[in-house]
Amino acid sequence: MLTMLPIASFSQNYQWQWGKQAGGVTGSADPGFHYIFDESIRDIVVDNNNNTYYLALMREQGQNLNGTSVTNYGLSDLFLFSTDCEGNIRWSRAIGGSGDGENAWHIKIDNNGGLYIVATIYNNSYAGDPNAVPVHFDDTHTQPLYTYFDQTIEPAHKAAFLLKYNTSDGTLAWSKPLQGDVNYFSRMCDVQMMYMDSSKNIHSVMGFRAGTHLGGLITVPSTYTSTYQYYAVKFNYDNGNMTPATPVLLPITGDAISGVGREGKVNLVYDESLNRYYLAGKKMDAGFSNMLDLSYNNVPFTKSAYVLAFDGSTGAEVWRREINNGGTATDDEIHSIVKDPATSDIYISGRYFNGISVPATFGNYTFPLRNYVETVPFVMRINASGAVQWARTPEGMSGLQFGYRFTKGVLAINGNEIAFAKGSWSDIWGSYVMTRPDGDRSDPLLVRLNKDTGAVLGTGEILSNFNKTDEFTAVAADKDGNYVVGGFFHDQLFVDPNDGVNTMAINVMGGKSQSFFTKFAKSACSQMSVEETAAQAGIQLYPNPVQDVLNIRSKEPLVSYEIFGTTGQLIKQGGLNMTQEQIVLSSLQTGVYYIKLKTKSSTVTEKILKK
Repeated sequence: MLTMLPIASFSQNYQWQWGKQAGGVTGSADPGFHYIFDESIRDIVVDNNNNTYYLALMREQGQNLNGTSVTNYGLSDLFLFSTDCEGNIRWSRAIGGSGDGENAWHIKIDNNGGLYIVATIYNNSYAGDPNAVPVHFDDTHTQPLYTYFDQTIEPAHKAAFLLKYNTSDGTLAWSKPLQGDVNYFSRMCDVQMMYMDSSKNIHSVMGFRAGTHLGGLITVPSTYTSTYQYYAVKFNYDNGNMTPATPVLLPITGDAISGVGREGKVNLVYDESLNRYYLAGKKMDAGFSNMLDLSYNNVPFTKSAYVLAFDGSTGAEVWRREINNGGTATDDEIHSIVKDPATSDIYISGRYFNGISVPATFGNYTFPLRNYVETVPFVMRINASGAVQWARTPEGMSGLQFGYRFTKGVLAINGNEIAFAKGSWSDIWGSYVMTRPDGDRSDPLLVRLNKDTGAVLGTGEILSNFNKTDEFTAVAADKDGNYVVGGFFHDQLFVDPNDGVNTMAINVMGGKSQSFFTKFAKSACSQMSVEETAAQAGIQLYPNPVQDVLNIRSKEPLVSYEIFGTTGQLIKQGGLNMTQEQIVLSSLQTGVYYIKLKTKSSTVTEKILKK
C-alpha cells in the first residue's frame, strides 16, 4: 500500500538526520584547499518529490560514493548524483575525460524530468595519446579525441555546453555546444553562471572569443583573441528543449569575471517582473594578492566586492554597489546571491574587512565598527532600488578569524527564513556561541535567519577534529522545510556523540578534502514510498518487547534498518544483507521506538518496546 511513515513528525527542533560522503584518493598540488581543483559539493537542488541532486568535483583513484565504487575518467571529473529524501543513493554520473578540464558550479531542475548544467569542458583527450580517455557526458555519449594543437578547426575543441540529464537515472537527454567553429586557442570561454526563473527559462552571462557562437546568434569580432565579449543569454524552456533567444551584448571589460568566476564566486539572478539581472561577486584573484580589472560601460569598479543591476533588454546599468573600506581590502567578497520568490528583494552573503577606525560601507549602509581587525561574515537584504533593508553579522567572534578568506558561504531561502551555510570556528549569532580551542580551524556551520528581519532563528554546527578545515559549500531546502547541505572535510566529521550521526571518517587516503552531504531536519522524511506490514513483507521481529538483541527474519535479504524515537529523531541506523539478522539495542533507554526495515522490494515500519 502507498502510505507515509507513521512517525512523520519530529519535534520542531532541527537535528542532523544522516551524513554521507564521496571522494577519490588524490587532490590538487596546492598544499591547502582550492575550490577549482579540490573536492567539495558545489550545488544542491531538491525536486517536488524530495529527491535531491548534487553537483560535486571528484578526484582520481579510489572514487566512491559512500563506500561504493563509482565511475571515473580523468584526473578529476564533474560528479552528479541523486538521493531520495532519506539519503539513499538513486544514481551517480561522472562527466569528464583525460586530464582535469571540466568545470561547472550550478545545476537546475524543471520538475518535469530534466536536470540542466552549464559547463565548460576543455577536451584534454589527444588522438596521439594511446591512454587518452574521451570526454564522457554519460556512459555512452562522448566527445571525439582532438588531433591538432594549432589553429585547425575541430569539433573536439568545443568547450562550452548546456547539458540536460534525465532525473530518473542520470542519463544524458541532450547536449548543446554553445560555441561555433573553434580551434585549440579560440576554444577558451567564460561560461559558468546559471539561473532558472519560475517559467523554467535559463539565464546566463557568457563570454566568448572571436567567432560565431550560440547557433549563429552572435558573432564576436576577430580582435577578441585573448579576451571575451560578454552577453546576457536566455534559453527559453520550450518543453525542455532550451532554445536560445537573441543575446544582449553587455559592456563588460576586464578579467575579473573570468578570473574569479572559475571559482564559482561570481553569480547571477534574474528578476522576471522587472526584467533585470543582478551580477554579484569579487575582483580579488584566486591567490588573494591583488585585484583584477572590471568595468561596465567603461566605468571601472574600484573595490573588491560588488553587486551590479542591469536591464535585461538593453544591458543598461540600473545601479551598482560596492563594499568600501576606504582602501583596497582584498578580503572583501560577495559570494552568494538569491532572489526572494515573493518580492523583488535580493539577498547577498559574503564578508567585509573590519578596520578599527574606518567602518566599511555598502551604498548608504554602514557596517558596525568592531574593536578588532578582522574579516566579518554578513547576510544582507536589498530592495530593487539597491537600498539595504537589513544586514546581519555575528554579535562577536570569540577567536582569531583570518581563515575567513577561504570560506565560501552560501544562501538558501526556506519559507520565512534564509539559511547561511559556511565554515567557522568562533562565531557568535544571537545566543549561540561556537566554541573551539585556540589554533583550531573551521567547522561547518549553518545559521538560520528570519528573511524579513534578519533575526537569528537558530544554528546547526558539525564538530570535526582539531586543526582541520571543514566547511559547508552548498545548501538547499526541501519541500518539508528541512535542509540538505554539503561541503568538504579533511579527516573526521560528527565527532560529537550527541549529534545523532555516526562519526564520519574519510574513506580514502591522500590528505586532501572529501565531499560530504547531510540533512538538517525538523521532520521525518515525507517522500512517498511503498510500505507493507511486516506480515505482508514476510518479516518477523522478536522478542518484542526486547531487552538487548532484536532478531529479524525475512523472506528476502534485508538491506538496511533505521530506528527512530517517538519524536522522529533518528537514533540508530545500519546496513544489512542477510535474511536473518540481529540488532543490538542494549544501549537504548527503556521506551517506545520505531524500526524501519528495507528489503529489495519492501519497506516496513514497526513499533518496538525496549525493556
